[in-house]
Amino acid sequence: RGFAWGKVLGCHDGRFYNLPMTVYQDSEYRLLYRDVDQMGVLYYSRYLELFELGRTEWVRDQGFSYRDMEEVLGLMLPVTHARCDYVSSLRFDDIAVIRTHVLAWSALTVRYSYEIFEKSEMRLCATGEVELGCLTKAEHKPAALPKSLIEVFEAAAPGGKGRKRN
Repeated sequence: RGFAWGKVLGCHDGRFYNLPMTVYQDSEYRLLYRDVDQMGVLYYSRYLELFELGRTEWVRDQGFSYRDMEEVLGLMLPVTHARCDYVSSLRFDDIAVIRTHVLAWSALTVRYSYEIFEKSEMRLCATGEVELGCLTKAEHKPAALPKSLIEVFEAAAPGGKGRKRN
């Protein structure tokens, strides 16, 4: 977990941005044989799974539980938009560092931003964004994000309030 004050952390819509303050979280994952394709590099769709790992660990690090949100509050956050830009390959046994932070949030959606690095050289391998909307678990109807999650965003990503679209 780290804090960045006005530091360039990534890009949105092809442009670099500064955030007044944001909390980012680094997660690690060692690539297994099941993760690589015939060319010996991380299969392209696995990057989205690394994004999921990153955002799950980000909210957990902030003291929020997706499981409780689903089981207790009856809400879920399906992906409504995903983008991944591939920069450099990861290979079997590399350790991927998934840097995650909240880029934007509103009462109904949250957009996470990601950078994936190869750990030994901190070589940038991919960047991306994922936006999630909120639905009721039972009826799959749009719903507002839970107040407890909004409070997390207000504390950890105050500069991200407002929706950003590609």
